[in-house]
Amino acid sequence: MQGSSRWAWLGLLLVAFVVPGPALAQPAPPAGTPAEITVQNETDLTLTYLYIDPAGARRGEDRLGQDTVAPATTYRARLGRQAGCSFDVTAIWQDRTEEVRRAVDLCATPRLVFGDPAMPTLDVAVGNNSDTVLRELYASTSGTSGAWGPDRLGSEVIPANGAFRMRIRTRDCTFDIRAVFADDREEVKARVDLCAERGVVFDRSGIPRPESRSLVLANRHLATVAQVYVSSSSDADWGPDRLGAELLPTGEETTLALEVECRVDIRILFPGGGIEERRAVDICAAPRLVLTPGWVAASAPDAAGPSAGTPEPGETAGVLSLRNAGPLPIVEIYAFPPGEPRGTDRLGADILPVGEVLDLEAPDGDACLADVVAVFRDGREVTHSGLDLCKAGEIEIR
Repeated sequence: MQGSSRWAWLGLLLVAFVVPGPALAQPAPPAGTPAEITVQNETDLTLTYLYIDPAGARRGEDRLGQDTVAPATTYRARLGRQAGCSFDVTAIWQDRTEEVRRAVDLCATPRLVFGDPAMPTLDVAVGNNSDTVLRELYASTSGTSGAWGPDRLGSEVIPANGAFRMRIRTRDCTFDIRAVFADDREEVKARVDLCAERGVVFDRSGIPRPESRSLVLANRHLATVAQVYVSSSSDADWGPDRLGAELLPTGEETTLALEVECRVDIRILFPGGGIEERRAVDICAAPRLVLTPGWVAASAPDAAGPSAGTPEPGETAGVLSLRNAGPLPIVEIYAFPPGEPRGTDRLGADILPVGEVLDLEAPDGDACLADVVAVFRDGREVTHSGLDLCKAGEIEIR
């Protein structure tokens, strides 16, 4: 019996070594750097550049490449074969502001969230009820004078009679909204309750209108004027044809009612396609302008009298006249100080028919002497040197 007990005890001891007990807990291996992360944009601005570099390293490549991250969207940014978990992050927004985060642990949380996802969002309809492109759009909390913030359109525009959805993350309701059109005119809607209205329309009715002015145009060209454009020199567009369906025949004049600044640019078109332009004409100083060959090169008009502008034939003493006494029409006439370049063709889109007369102004208001070159239709040139253009008289060109 004692021998059997000894063997039984040994068997139990062997079983105790063979039967496995509970496994001991082992530490988890460290997480590796993620191959890519999620970028979540919960701001009002488009994310244009994103830099993710090992902590303390110099700024490397833009992780967005040719892409951007629009508001309320996400983006998968690849990190490549990076070692470690700690990164410096730099985000650059459409208004060029930067947000920098140092030593971000992307192994623990492979997601970068910009902005506050819990922030309420206003979705506002913006309408452009005008015939001009709306180029820039700004929304500022009322009372923050001068702090308009970023252009809400980014790289977009609102076309004429078009619309745009503007998203603003905010807990405010009352905003000042500013629209800038393609001609640089601005319209502002003040203290708009976007929580109640959820929309705003721009129609340019809030843009201050220039004072109404009159301009008399007298056509002393040898051809009918088909179209006339007059716009403030600060405008980026010529605007409408001021003659409308009418024409301005030679020898006649018309009065234009204009809402423009004093200094204007003027463009006239002839039926054959010729165009003449003159810039920075002060119509407050000279409310009457005579259109003659060479008016585009004339010096600043004298505003002393009612007929300020280029003098008409026979109106002003001391003007030299040229008569075409040749066999063909004259197609070009140049008058310029001796020794200087020819400058602008005084006839422009006109011709000087056989037997017709053209009055010439001095090329410089203080200098009367000029060389005059006339070019006939067959290309022949006739030159008269040292003419006194301030002395009344008539010269025949043959």
